[in-house]
Amino acid sequence: MNKPLRTIFTFALAFTAAGVLAASTNAQADIIDVPGAVKSIPQVNAGNVLTNYDSSDLKNIDNTSPIGNMDRKYNQGTIDPTQDNAGDTFATTDATTTTANSFKTQWFLPDGFNVTDYQHGNFQSVALDDSGNVYFVESNGSDTNLGVIIKFDTNKLKQLGLENDPMALWNAFNYFNPYTEDGVTHNNQYDDLYESMKDTFKTVKSLTSKEATVKAAMNDLENAKRTTQAKYRKTSSTTKKHLAASLKANAKKMAADRTKLTALQKQIAHGQSQIAKIKAKNPELFKNIEIAETAQLSPQVDIGHGQTLTFNPQNKHLYLVEDNTLTDLRNRDENNTVLEMDPNTMEPIRQYNFKMFQGTKGNLQLHTLVFDKNGNAYWGRKNGMGYMFFYGRLDENSVKFAAAPEKLKTRGGSPNQGVAFNNVNNRIYVVSDDVLTSIPVDKLTAGTATPDDVNYSVFQSKREWECLAFDSQGYGHLLALWPAELMKSTAPLN
Repeated sequence: MNKPLRTIFTFALAFTAAGVLAASTNAQADIIDVPGAVKSIPQVNAGNVLTNYDSSDLKNIDNTSPIGNMDRKYNQGTIDPTQDNAGDTFATTDATTTTANSFKTQWFLPDGFNVTDYQHGNFQSVALDDSGNVYFVESNGSDTNLGVIIKFDTNKLKQLGLENDPMALWNAFNYFNPYTEDGVTHNNQYDDLYESMKDTFKTVKSLTSKEATVKAAMNDLENAKRTTQAKYRKTSSTTKKHLAASLKANAKKMAADRTKLTALQKQIAHGQSQIAKIKAKNPELFKNIEIAETAQLSPQVDIGHGQTLTFNPQNKHLYLVEDNTLTDLRNRDENNTVLEMDPNTMEPIRQYNFKMFQGTKGNLQLHTLVFDKNGNAYWGRKNGMGYMFFYGRLDENSVKFAAAPEKLKTRGGSPNQGVAFNNVNNRIYVVSDDVLTSIPVDKLTAGTATPDDVNYSVFQSKREWECLAFDSQGYGHLLALWPAELMKSTAPLN
């Protein structure tokens, strides 16, 4: 029963897509080679990167925040697989100071992506890039500092018609969960079907490769024909005879290649029809393979708390904060650790190690992180019943942070679930349970923000809000527990 889901993917897409050749190039994309402790990657040891500050010098924005969920008591739901689960809708309350809005379920996330048997749907972070991909961090649980990163191509999900199917991902990954009896049965069914079609697949793959070669040769012949015809129209009668012979030879080769291509395509069509017949024996199985193939799964890796995976729009890279304690660092010898990754390959680019000294004792630890479109970095932390922000840079050119000259006097939620940045309205958002608090970042860093500049979106979901990310249109994408689901605002957030 310990058969990982990825074993079904090696040839799966080949059997679900019409184009077998294209599928073969993606056959190994299911498992991402993400960094582990053994990987040797460039290290940036930056030392103390925090401009020292005196807390008493920071100005309070004398705001009065409406209250979200302060008691950390949540309504936990479950998903009934026998029902048509339309998803949840959380609407803003009258305490909201901005335009009324709602979060609506886009996808329920599965009980686990089946990389290990420790997983139980404990998703901690969501990030969006600018190429149509969404990333999740799934934690193995408290005190483990381990988990996996999952990347979905939302463009492929849309092509499958699943953009508004809340149960699609949940169904697909639970269907093949190798740690359940039903999942084992479905994996075994796939094995049986694969055995009956693998020879046909190999044949179609080989024929498709030959088809591509013939098409390339025909394209070359067509280009040569156009060049020769142009010369024929402009040249003398003596040369025309030679060019005419070349055109005749070209036509003869083209006819032979066309005959060869027709034969290959007939063989390919026959092979694909055989594959289609096998698929028709279990359409549900192949539908779920098709959905699951839109994901890339990492091995189990050090994710720290897992709260912060974020995308930098300037350099197009991902950053993972590996915060292995929930407090500040214990002493001045310890480092904050942030991993920079290529979102295409999920290979590590570099690791940043740095300290943030405040006063004579503190060594602050990063638990939140976000970037604006210019690559400026921001993070935030609780400050009594309020909230304070830091800004600076975190990339290959510079690692530095300073405290923003202003801080919020009050915040409406208890936990510091994260910060998010909306590049459409240039506002930074504090994410807590059932309340989003935002402020224009230019006024924040200039020290000119007033209480009227602070916006609040308040809800009554009684769910744990883990993370918020924004797309290029300013829609908010909220990760909420339990059950784990990705929700999308019904209008851009302001």
